[in-house]
Amino acid sequence: MLAGELGEKYGTHHEYYNLRTPADAIKLLCLNHPRLQKDLMTAHQNGVGYKLIQSGAAMGYDELHLPFGSRPMMLVPVISGSGGSATQILVGVGLVAASFLLPGAGLFGATSAFGVGALTTAAGTATLATTIGTGLSAIGASLILGGVANMISPQPEVPKLGSRRMDGTSFRGPGPQGVTRGASGQQSYAYTGPANTVGNGSTIPVVYGRAMLGGHMLSVGIEATDVSDPIATAIKAPGRETILINGSEVEREFNEESGIATKRLDSRDVFKYKTTINNRRRVIPSGDGFGPGLSRNLEENSEQRFGDIDTKVKYEDEFDVLFGIDGGLYGRAGKGENATKIDGFIQYRIEVIHSLSGSNPTVAVAENTIQGYLERSQEYYWAQRLKWTRLEDNKELTLRITIMDVDTDAPTKFRVHVFGYDLA
Repeated sequence: MLAGELGEKYGTHHEYYNLRTPADAIKLLCLNHPRLQKDLMTAHQNGVGYKLIQSGAAMGYDELHLPFGSRPMMLVPVISGSGGSATQILVGVGLVAASFLLPGAGLFGATSAFGVGALTTAAGTATLATTIGTGLSAIGASLILGGVANMISPQPEVPKLGSRRMDGTSFRGPGPQGVTRGASGQQSYAYTGPANTVGNGSTIPVVYGRAMLGGHMLSVGIEATDVSDPIATAIKAPGRETILINGSEVEREFNEESGIATKRLDSRDVFKYKTTINNRRRVIPSGDGFGPGLSRNLEENSEQRFGDIDTKVKYEDEFDVLFGIDGGLYGRAGKGENATKIDGFIQYRIEVIHSLSGSNPTVAVAENTIQGYLERSQEYYWAQRLKWTRLEDNKELTLRITIMDVDTDAPTKFRVHVFGYDLA
């Protein structure tokens, strides 16, 4: 018997004789109704599973090759999340696969895989044949049902790094901190509560009825007006102590608390370098960078290459990139020049690109966010270190910087001052 939509499309009653197992019934239904088989194999895409019920008990995959019994059997569609025993809800494609498998004593019952002929041989041979049949059936079942599980819930594959990126820096920072695009520098649950987050390929529950749960803020706009203190122009005092890189304060020594080796610099640490004759270090002209009066606008998807240098050591390498911000960095918690100043931020990507041709020339990549509150007369300098291995000697490396996102009302200038070896 077919219940629900299956019964409406293909008829509620189907009568077969001399059925040995429930698998035989499913197989005959699929052979007589090819469209039914197609529906079963694609139902999981719409969140539909099935219960196979006989004598009031729901069957599992292991029971499909047991003797059929004398009572009618019913196939019932079940919507995901509708309750009941999840272990007895069968996936349609698994139901079809299990019904067409050879029966064996392991996963699907105790019948010899070699049929009657095996039973007429000597006892030892019959035992061996049954054992082999059991093993083949169980292996075949596990392979097919394993493939079924992968079809239903595919897990994302980790990208395979090319030989030139082996063990290289590959880092993605957390982005600006705070729901209001860096308004406070701290994560806030004021609007959404804790978010319910799962990775790609994970099972996502479907909830029926009323439930209290978190979510994700897609967009928010805030307009703040402070009439209590007309002198107050910002939520905190500006300065380099407000600066966070990837959500962490930066020290004077390299540390990886922010996810990539980073340290704070002074102006004298940056402007003491000159481009070397042996192409191991490159100082960037003052007109190159992102912002007003520079070679690129400080805006989303703006990118620039900053020259090239030679690799230093065969099979192992690292170099530093020295950055600077001047012209201020801040946003506003409203519209107009009188709105309260809050943190601004710049999200940027660093890429080190090898000169050798190939489909994957990037040897190191890091996505970072700098945020904080600097007035127009203030500046900030920092260094980040990238590493990689297995590079051919005497080849060139190019530095590419891409602005991924930005929020600043100041005339901010984002610069690369120098990159290469033996720096910070």
